[in-house]
Amino acid sequence: MAVYMKKVLNKKNILIALYAFLIAFLTLMLASKNSFLYPFNDWVDANAFFTVGKSMFHGIVPYKDLFEQKGPLLYFIYGIASIISFKSFLGVFILEVLFWTIALIYLYKILKMFLSTRVSLLILPIFMSIIATTRAFTHGGSAEEFCAPFFFITLYYFIKHFKIKELTKKEMLLNGVIAGFILLIKYTLLGFWFAFTLAIFIDYIMKRDYKKAIIYPLTLLLGMFIPFAICLIYFGINHAIGDFFYNYFYVNMAAYGEDVVGIFSRLSQIFTGFIGALCRNVICMILLVLFILFVWKLNLSKRCKVLLIISLFITVLGVYFGLKFYRYYLLFILFFISLGLLSIFNLFDKYINNLNNKIYIPISILVGCLMIFNSYYNANYKEYLSINKEDLFQYEFASIINEEKSATMVNMGKLDCGVYTLSGLYPSTYFFERQNISYEAFPDNLDAFKDYIKNKET
Repeated sequence: MAVYMKKVLNKKNILIALYAFLIAFLTLMLASKNSFLYPFNDWVDANAFFTVGKSMFHGIVPYKDLFEQKGPLLYFIYGIASIISFKSFLGVFILEVLFWTIALIYLYKILKMFLSTRVSLLILPIFMSIIATTRAFTHGGSAEEFCAPFFFITLYYFIKHFKIKELTKKEMLLNGVIAGFILLIKYTLLGFWFAFTLAIFIDYIMKRDYKKAIIYPLTLLLGMFIPFAICLIYFGINHAIGDFFYNYFYVNMAAYGEDVVGIFSRLSQIFTGFIGALCRNVICMILLVLFILFVWKLNLSKRCKVLLIISLFITVLGVYFGLKFYRYYLLFILFFISLGLLSIFNLFDKYINNLNNKIYIPISILVGCLMIFNSYYNANYKEYLSINKEDLFQYEFASIINEEKSATMVNMGKLDCGVYTLSGLYPSTYFFERQNISYEAFPDNLDAFKDYIKNKET
């Protein structure tokens, strides 16, 4: 342990971590509506996560006491953020920066397996700026964002297994725990971990090491069960295991599900929708195409190259299998553009690395400035930077509500618009917002609002 800590805390690693932190901080400060530069993050999804998260830390049990449909770990993350700042998204911004810092550190570790330190450092701000300004990034604070470090950690081990050294059982167990985290944040993103496990399985089958081909996937499943078991203990103590399974799994699959369609029709719709989303993010589309074209130039086994491309398509299948195409769904898939940047810079690594410092340093400073400018100029909601808090109805509503002692409220008509956040109120009803589910598929939600008003519950 002491040797490991000494390795982690050496000067070079600390400097890399600080560099990654600075990139994440500056980029998100300009592009995320959780930033202190923005008057408020009025994205309904983020406010719903925040409301459930802060309620969770107040003894209110998700799914049992409040109806919501994202994973419990996401609410836990937002609950921690609410401890940092109870009536603002500053805490979410801090966690957002920390999560992206870890993601960038592991991206750097991936790049270093192929590129020089100079070029690896140059790619980090380019990647971060492109991701934060893509349409799929939307407002900031999405489930996909908080899965970023887990994606890059597993991608690191994916490539390490084929390029440097086969994974140990402990490393496989670690990736299983990470897959368990994803299960508890947004399980539709698990396609990438299925692809990772499949890649390890195929590799050992090809090597005729059938024992490891069986043991390693089982080890990952064991690791995946660890956070899930802790989650079950929490809901078991609160007599809410049934509510957890019903809301998070059943309702998500049933109420949001499309009419039954044939497999070929579903595949056609998935990739048509995916390509349509990509066409609205041209730079990312180009980078993904370049990844597929130039991955063959990387110093990797042919098997690994093929499996990396397959993992991209399996991830797409997982994300869009429910035939829903909200624009932020694409974000997780766009993490693969890092491999596009890697493939491109791999072609020029020697030239850039051999540049004189008098040329390289000004170029790197210029790149950094351009990325900061891009993070501001192409931010999805930069117009909000000039809006005053007083101009937002959420602040006015919260002010009016807080004038009344023991006030209660319910957010009817749409998802959480942010008044719970700014007023500091906890929901007092099971249905505290309107979900994006049709009345025909799930009438309970809207019918409950009628009863709340009729019975004067809020």
